[in-house]
Amino acid sequence: MTEELDALFFDAGGTLIDMCPPNYLTIHEVLARMGLRHSVEKVKHAVYKAERVFDNDVATLQGTDEETFWLKYDTFVLRELGFEGDVQPVVRELSKTFDDTYSDPKNWSEYPDTRPMLEDLGKRDFFLGMISNATPLLRRVMDHLDLTRYFDEIVVSSEVGVRKPAREIFWIAARNAKVQPNRCLYVGDRLAVDVVGARKAGMNAILLDRLRIFRDADCVKINDLASLRRFL
Repeated sequence: MTEELDALFFDAGGTLIDMCPPNYLTIHEVLARMGLRHSVEKVKHAVYKAERVFDNDVATLQGTDEETFWLKYDTFVLRELGFEGDVQPVVRELSKTFDDTYSDPKNWSEYPDTRPMLEDLGKRDFFLGMISNATPLLRRVMDHLDLTRYFDEIVVSSEVGVRKPAREIFWIAARNAKVQPNRCLYVGDRLAVDVVGARKAGMNAILLDRLRIFRDADCVKINDLASLRRFL
């Protein structure tokens, strides 16, 4: 595949960087604080199941009013944990905690395999880019983690006015890289947003299934970035 590729593009959250602590630990902590005690593994399982169930819904979000989506998502997690009461107070507390915690760049981290892969790719003749459904917070996070320097281009949805899985955001990235979409490879952690979106834009795509939740996905899958090497 190496001779057919000029550019590699990556998603951000869930692919190269993650919330710290990860979302299921924050949910576990909030629930415990509210007297809803479950094992970490049980909460983790419920969250991972929700990630798969709501994958298509994520593809419809527009980045503005996502309150309805998160109400559905959090309600699903709570019901999976056996909670039968009023979900609204819990959802409000979850929302506030996530907003307060993850708006700080210091509460984000890179995956252990992120920097080694970027270091390796930096030694090769690829254009490296990022395409993310995000706000300008992403740039602050990338700067804080000292990851910005690895990229020739970072395309942030809130800055260009279009979100994945729309083809246009992938085309913007390819056009800025001065390459044709079919000579690009996109790597992301969501099936409907990343893989389907990139394919519709004419790019090659690989699903990074770190959580191993997309067992039914009909696409090329890897479980870690180190596995990407065999395709390059």
